[in-house]
Amino acid sequence: MALIKTHRQGWAIALTALGFLALMVVPSMGALPLLVDQTLQRVMLFALVAAFVALLGGARALVPRASGLRRALREGRYPVLLALALCAFEVVGLLEVAAAGEAAAISPTWALDLAQVALFCASVGFYEEALFRVLLLGGLLSRHGGTRNGVVGSVLVSSVAFGTAHVILSASLDPIVLAQMLLKTVQTAFIGLLLGAVYVRTRSFVGVAALHALTDFLLMAPLALLGGLGDSLGTYVSGGDGLAAVVEGLVLVAVYVVVVALYVPAAVRAWKLLETAPVPEAGPFSEGWLPRGDDELPPAEDSRPVRPSGL
Repeated sequence: MALIKTHRQGWAIALTALGFLALMVVPSMGALPLLVDQTLQRVMLFALVAAFVALLGGARALVPRASGLRRALREGRYPVLLALALCAFEVVGLLEVAAAGEAAAISPTWALDLAQVALFCASVGFYEEALFRVLLLGGLLSRHGGTRNGVVGSVLVSSVAFGTAHVILSASLDPIVLAQMLLKTVQTAFIGLLLGAVYVRTRSFVGVAALHALTDFLLMAPLALLGGLGDSLGTYVSGGDGLAAVVEGLVLVAVYVVVVALYVPAAVRAWKLLETAPVPEAGPFSEGWLPRGDDELPPAEDSRPVRPSGL
């Protein structure tokens, strides 16, 4: 039962900001391994966001259901397949190094590290999808979901917020750092667009959380094998003084340009999915919002819907 029944968009935006800022103050248990500590933090944050969603009347949207899961995984598969390809490329590189008789520097705790990565990625997927897809996008849809333009705009705004949240302000805002921040925001927003489109079409929270978690896991798995996770978490921007720092920053800019290009198909896919999404969409805070079965959706065409003959 919703305790907040009016001004849901405004409340959703405010609670989303609060749910994100809570990441900076959530208790940390330094005695635990880093990934275990980070996982427990995300579990606590997910519980907080779930409470916010319940206040707005959307608790049922977070209930795990199999309905819509298969379609969500199929329609949003591009980032997962891309991450799988990148993961395979890195693993092949490790095997080639080993075949050449050189030390591959595999971490002695790689199996435990992989298990911790899997739990961490699952917790991140549930927390961030509850925050940006259910809470924020749901609040926007409650106000603007009556038209297709409103649905598209809601997905776009929530995706930009999702991308921005992945970039932490650097103490040095020189042009190179700003370029890195912008490119990282765009890349993550492209992923958010696809996740938002899939969520609108399938209404499957578990589906988008699974897509998010699988993508992150495949990207982080090679680092778990090499034991380099501790130095990589949260390092999306590189800055500093000196020639070496400038060169490193420019290299990262070039990498982000390539990565953004690789994720352009995700944004294109999102647009095509939204073109055939059922409208209106009042969002998860409305009555009757439940995951759709595979047979309840129009096909996701690769072009605009064709007008029936005779019209």
